[in-house]
Amino acid sequence: MIGSVAILGAGHSGFGLAGDLALRGIDVRLCEHPDFAAAIEPVQRRGGIAVRGITGEGLAVLGAVTTDAALAIDGASIVFVVVPAYAHEAMAAFLAPHLQADQPVVLMPGNAGGALAFHRALLECGAPSVPVAEAASFVFACKKDGPAAVWIRGIKRGLAVGVLPADATNRVMSLLTPLYPDLVAAGDVLETSLSNANHVAHPPALLLNIARIEARGGDYSFFHEGMTPSVARLTDAIDAERMAVVAALGYQPESTLAQLVRFYGDQGFGGSTYYEAVHRTPVHGAARAPTTVDHRYFTEDVPYGLVPVTEIAGAVGVAMPVTRGVISVVGAVMGIDYRATGRTLDRLGLAGLRAEGMRRLARTGRA
Repeated sequence: MIGSVAILGAGHSGFGLAGDLALRGIDVRLCEHPDFAAAIEPVQRRGGIAVRGITGEGLAVLGAVTTDAALAIDGASIVFVVVPAYAHEAMAAFLAPHLQADQPVVLMPGNAGGALAFHRALLECGAPSVPVAEAASFVFACKKDGPAAVWIRGIKRGLAVGVLPADATNRVMSLLTPLYPDLVAAGDVLETSLSNANHVAHPPALLLNIARIEARGGDYSFFHEGMTPSVARLTDAIDAERMAVVAALGYQPESTLAQLVRFYGDQGFGGSTYYEAVHRTPVHGAARAPTTVDHRYFTEDVPYGLVPVTEIAGAVGVAMPVTRGVISVVGAVMGIDYRATGRTLDRLGLAGLRAEGMRRLARTGRA
């Protein structure tokens, strides 16, 4: 039986998760780091989050809206961390003094290497041993619909969740599936890290639309208008390299197209090619393009998505020339060395390991 649920992070995804669960009668405690308290002040004033979209409509009243991590997670059955990947270590430090032994933490999502990095950060902060899970993506396609409102446009079916250590998978999934029955267990957190579609789909579409965004802003459909045949070909090339890494590690490769059809096929998503499906997706059609290139499609999906995948690829002997080229070009555009600032093998605890050692670490937390 699910008691209270803590949600750390009050961005688009945090609002979506908190709003959906609270609207269904779950006792939800929404917590934001004190540095970002302004994000939750409208919710405190309104008394909840106004939800609309595919999962239902109404005012979701939360059990607590706070910047006090101890209050938020005290006795919570599960703790969701719903923040950008570049905030994972900071959120681990924020949570560590208050976590209870074996209290599960779920990164929604982890991007690439999230559970490994978060688990390592918790240990460095002196936290007790807890299972750290990561989803391969976020469960919804959603966006804030105002200061205390959220619009949920789509829900993913068959979203994979990995757990570190893997022997805690059944227990964590027994807590998650009453909330979202379509979630499925992955073998480990390395499998989910290599399955995140965001870092395959977002950077090439932003990169090849830079002039349009900088000249005119982002007032166009990012996926319908921004996904031209050439953009899709670059995306397919990055995806093919990712799948080669997946295969080299002994997992079953699945294309980003197949994954997205599995997620949203019952919501009208489909097509024989990535271009065909994404160019006309009803789930993502309303998603507007970024108004600036200083956006998480670069600042998160490159250093915390593409970089760690290429790092892993190098260790298992897979060349990723196209992906590495995108990292270099985006870095030049942004004036940032993402290979230096991103998730390296050393930061993930994977340095010096080959395929079997990486899988063992992903299953057990030990090399």
